[in-house]
Amino acid sequence: MQGDDITFERALRRLQEIVDLVKKKEISLEKSLDFLEEGVQLANFCTERIDHTRWQEEKKDIDEKDAEGKDNLP
Repeated sequence: MQGDDITFERALRRLQEIVDLVKKKEISLEKSLDFLEEGVQLANFCTERIDHTRWQEEKKDIDEKDAEGKDNLP
């Protein structure tokens, strides 16, 4: 994983690549462990992005409801 230049889509694609490589069972245990470590980092990144996006959507919904409530005040 290259840090800040990775997108959710790239991380997801790389996770799928790792799954495909490990399924082939033609790699060493050491390489499998390397893939496991990378996969965990990518999965954590994806989870954080999903959580952040959900939080933004919930915040937007709350802000919109607050704005509607203020519009209805006398």
